[in-house]
Amino acid sequence: MNISPRHMAQLAVQKGADITLTQPDGWQFLGMGSPTWAKVPVGENTQLQIAAAFSAIRLISETVGTIPLHLYRRTSRGRERALDDDRYGFVHDQPNEYMTAVEWKEAMAVSLCTMGQAYNYCQAFESSGRIVSIQPVHKSRVRPEVNQAGEVLYHLTKRDGSALTLKRAQICPVRGFGGIGDLEGYAPHRLHSNSMALTVAVEKYGAEFFGSGGRPTGILNTKANFGKESRDSLRAGFAEYMRQSWLKGELPVLDSDTSYTPVSTPNNDAQFIETRKLQIAEIARIYRVPLHMLMEMDKASYNNTEQANKHFLDYTLLPYLKRIEQALNSCLLTRVERKTLNFEFDVRGLLRGDSTQRSEYYVAMRNAGAITQNEIRELENMPLIDGADDLLVPLNMAPSDLLRGLLKGKEGNP
Repeated sequence: MNISPRHMAQLAVQKGADITLTQPDGWQFLGMGSPTWAKVPVGENTQLQIAAAFSAIRLISETVGTIPLHLYRRTSRGRERALDDDRYGFVHDQPNEYMTAVEWKEAMAVSLCTMGQAYNYCQAFESSGRIVSIQPVHKSRVRPEVNQAGEVLYHLTKRDGSALTLKRAQICPVRGFGGIGDLEGYAPHRLHSNSMALTVAVEKYGAEFFGSGGRPTGILNTKANFGKESRDSLRAGFAEYMRQSWLKGELPVLDSDTSYTPVSTPNNDAQFIETRKLQIAEIARIYRVPLHMLMEMDKASYNNTEQANKHFLDYTLLPYLKRIEQALNSCLLTRVERKTLNFEFDVRGLLRGDSTQRSEYYVAMRNAGAITQNEIRELENMPLIDGADDLLVPLNMAPSDLLRGLLKGKEGNP
C-alpha cells in the first residue's frame, strides 16, 4: 500500500484498533467520515468548516472561557474564595506553563462541543499528591476501558509516544451528553452527520454555481459521430472554453452543429436561500444556541440583553458549566475536602444587563438590606471605601415588635 507523505501526516490511529501495513483498517483520515445521504463525507473537522456551526462552537467555548472559575471554601459565616489554596491559582489564573485559564476553559468547551468529551492530565508530586500542572489532551489520545475488577482506567498516549495508564483523578474526564453506560459523550458530527452533510452540499452547490459565473450545468448536443475518447475530449474542451469565456467576460459562441441545453434546477425553484436559512436553524438546534446569536435575526424576539443572556445561560451554557464544575470537584478534591471546598463559575457578569437595570437591582438589594455599598462597588470594579460595609434597612422594614416598642415609648413621653 503506497501512502504519500502528505496523506501520511493526516492519518490518525483509531483507539483500540490493530495497525499493520497489510491491514490498514485502524487508520482513518482526519476530517473524513462515513458516507451520508448527501454523499458528502463528514468528519471531526467538518463542523468547524461550516460557518454556522463554527459560530455556535466559538460562541459557547469563548463564553465559557471568559467566565471566572473560583474555588470556594464554606465557613461558619457563609463562603469565601480559597485564595490560599494552590488549586485556586490553577483554575483561576494559569493551569499550566503554556496556557492561561481562559485558554484552558475554552479548550475544554471546544472539545465538549465537537467531540462530546474533554480530558485533563493532572500532574502531581508522587510524595505529596500536590498538583503541579493541569493540561488538556485531545480525545484521540485517551482510551477508557473497564478492567476485570470493574475499575475504569484511562490509557493516555503522550506526545513522545509513551503510554500511561491512569485513574480517573489523574485524567479528570469531563463527559458530555451521552447514553447510559457510555464512558464518553456523543460527538455531534457523528449523530448529525446527515444534517451537516446537507449544509456542506448546499454550500458546495452555491459555490459551484456562482464560481461558474451563474452558469447552470446542462447537456452538450452535437451531430458529429465520436467514440468515448473523442467524447471526453470534446467535453473537456467545451468546459475549458466556457471557463475562459466567463473569466474574460465574453459571450460563448457555438457552431451550427452544436447546441447546449441547461438541465439544472433554477435557484428559486430549489429554494436555495430558504434552504441555507433552514440549515442555520438546524445547526442552532444541534448546539442549542439561540438563533439570533448566530446572526440570523429574522425571528429575534428578546426585549433586552439581560433576557437574551439569561436564556443563553440557562439552556445552553449551564450544562457545560455544571459538567466542568463537578468533574473538577470529583478529581481535584478528595472526599473529605468536598465537604468544605467546591469549584464554581461566577456567572453574574452575564446577567449584569445595562446600567439602568443594574442600578435598579442595586437599589432594590440595598434597600432590602441584602447588600452593602462596598459590595456594590466591588461588583462595579470600583475601589472600596471606609465605613461602607454596614447593612442598612428602612425603618418601615424593621421587626414589628421593635416598632411597637418604639411607639409605646413615644406615648409614655410627654
